[in-house]
Amino acid sequence: MSTTDDGTRWIMIDDAIKDFDRYLITGKNASEMTRQCYTRHARAFLNTVAQSAAAVDLEQLSGPQVRSYVTDLGERYAPQSLKLKATALRIFLRFAWMSGQMSSDLTGAVGPVITHRSGKIPKALHLDELVRLLAAPDRRTLGGTRDYALLVLMSRLGLRAGEVGGLRLDDIDWAHAKVRVRVKGGNVLELPIPGDVGSALVEYLQRRPTPTPHREVFLTNYGAPVPMTRGAVTQVVERNARTAGLGMVHAHRLRHSAARAVLVGGGTFEEVGELLGHATRQVTMAYSSFDLASMRPLARPWPVRGQ
Repeated sequence: MSTTDDGTRWIMIDDAIKDFDRYLITGKNASEMTRQCYTRHARAFLNTVAQSAAAVDLEQLSGPQVRSYVTDLGERYAPQSLKLKATALRIFLRFAWMSGQMSSDLTGAVGPVITHRSGKIPKALHLDELVRLLAAPDRRTLGGTRDYALLVLMSRLGLRAGEVGGLRLDDIDWAHAKVRVRVKGGNVLELPIPGDVGSALVEYLQRRPTPTPHREVFLTNYGAPVPMTRGAVTQVVERNARTAGLGMVHAHRLRHSAARAVLVGGGTFEEVGELLGHATRQVTMAYSSFDLASMRPLARPWPVRGQ
């Protein structure tokens, strides 16, 4: 950080993000996935409010400025996405205040983001749409083989984009056809590997570049192979969806598609919750909108007058 003659305290945006990332490690014990998410949203904020292309004076930030930024996000993003961005911004602003980069705590300027789970209906791909999506990758190429394995894994096991990016070779137990997945809250979920998922993974791993120092399953295909980030996994889903003529398909729709497949196949909400690693039954019940017939066992008999 440098101070000019007029009292302006400039800090390079890259340095601010590095400081914030260190705080997330030492002060919050945040996972790598969470750190990537929060630092990405903090950088987007700083890039927007920066007085120059690469530096910012955090002391000059004001409550109305923060509120205006959040309001603008609210016009462009769904409530759940906005809630995540607001959380990351609050944590960054609190860190900047605690570390002395700001003399005022502006976290209150972010304001609450209200979401109503009961009004949020998960949107899944129909079977014909899923077939078209899985047919989109060119499996004659390394990239297509990787994309196909990634898409099958997400649509069958309901993994999030970040969970796919963080999947390691050591997480796959081939002998018992199981895979360990690190999910939200730092928990580890153990899931069975269906035959089509296993075949797709084997096909990709046999063609994956070797040798490589990385133990992550999915690697980039351009330049020196490195582990795929959450954003890179999301881009794979969106790119293949466009190729399939499905328009914009976010990665989370494959998670919803996996849940729908369980219910359509006669599975229970408990099984959906186990597959997706839900912490509570309330979260799983968002999928009740998929199939009303599967709700019948949950309904209590209507009381008969006089009984």
